[in-house]
Amino acid sequence: MNLEVFDPTGALGATQMHAPRLDGLSGKTICELSNVLWEASRTFPLIRELLRARFPDATIVPYTEFPVGRNLIDVDKIGEVMQEKGCQAVIGGNSA
Repeated sequence: MNLEVFDPTGALGATQMHAPRLDGLSGKTICELSNVLWEASRTFPLIRELLRARFPDATIVPYTEFPVGRNLIDVDKIGEVMQEKGCQAVIGGNSA
């Protein structure tokens, strides 16, 4: 008999906690991702306007082009959806 045992704590040796920082936002595709916990319809348009003024050559994909809501974005498939849209940076929000 052969048994394979997994560590139930989920502890793994992470070599990198986050993606590397971008060299800047100029020319990048920035995607918005909303959990709809607080005023996304007010804050994202303002953030979008400020980013467009500072980085006019960036492409911003609004949160309305993605699944919206904590239960819909906290899934493994969201990474695939973001890749399909060409996301190079993500603004995630909003918290309560």
